[in-house]
Amino acid sequence: MANFTINGKEQELKLTYAGVKYLNKVTEGGALSVVGQAMQGDADLFPHVIIAALKHTGEQYTLVDAEQAIEDAITEERLDFLGIMRLSNEVISESFFYKALMTKMMADNKEAKKALDKLLK
Repeated sequence: MANFTINGKEQELKLTYAGVKYLNKVTEGGALSVVGQAMQGDADLFPHVIIAALKHTGEQYTLVDAEQAIEDAITEERLDFLGIMRLSNEVISESFFYKALMTKMMADNKEAKKALDKLLK
């Protein structure tokens, strides 16, 4: 699983049911929109991905906390666009909850899967 530093603490990013429910509320298209935006490395969705993936910690991280941690990581050159894509995809597309959907979506488009894999490696 991926890790992310927020409020000075390195935390494991792990999607739970609470995180899935949270993400479905922040996107208009539900699960399909979440997966699509994660695949694209959507910068607006990314802080929400972080918050959703931290719900398992029991700590009450805010969107402001996530955005500040992202800003710090970008400023310190520890996070770039590909890093956002990788983290988003690892948390969303590779999570147990979304993985079957992702596999089915990519099964019909082998070239897209190959291109995405190449970008994320």
